[in-house]
Amino acid sequence: MTFGLITEGPTDQVVLRNILGRYFKPPVYIRPVQPNIDSTDEVDHFGSWVKVLGYCKSADMKTALKFFDYVIIQLDTDVCEEYGVQKREGDRVITDDEIVERTKTVIVAHIGTDLYDQFNQKIVFAISHDSIECWLLPLYFSNNNRTKTFNCCDTLNQELRKRGFTIDCNKKRALEFQKICKEIKNKAIVENISTHNNSFNQFIQKLATL
Repeated sequence: MTFGLITEGPTDQVVLRNILGRYFKPPVYIRPVQPNIDSTDEVDHFGSWVKVLGYCKSADMKTALKFFDYVIIQLDTDVCEEYGVQKREGDRVITDDEIVERTKTVIVAHIGTDLYDQFNQKIVFAISHDSIECWLLPLYFSNNNRTKTFNCCDTLNQELRKRGFTIDCNKKRALEFQKICKEIKNKAIVENISTHNNSFNQFIQKLATL
């Protein structure tokens, strides 16, 4: 199988590469599409939700959908209000799962209904509660931190610091995330850690159908 990755930045691609590479056997072909960079040590100056949605709206999106077996679209929801998904409705706080579903709706609107209807079976959403770092917490925690859906990068650093390194949550580097993802050693670990985060579990459940 071939996968094209449309993500906010290179570090998100590192996480997804490791998940996909351990989940599927034999190995799958994975190519960065947005940002179009294939380096293990690039500062993430390229990543933003703006570029993800911009790519989905562009003519390149149709090209990617024709070229790859599957296209994975990743967005964090920590700043979802910036792309039109509110966290509150009156006095009611919108749930994490509702935010994920509404984010998918925003993405589909940028892709366009006709194109989405034509290729929806090839599109895999990787929409994380808050940030994709939340998906990595169960690799390093066995307590309630495994299920956190806020401040996940800072929380992850609490444990990484004990191991002699941390990640810069403002200027994320792919090499740092590759080091973190070394703990993703096989499919069983992927499936296990996904059970602690519903957005991650939705992603894995989709992979299981491919």
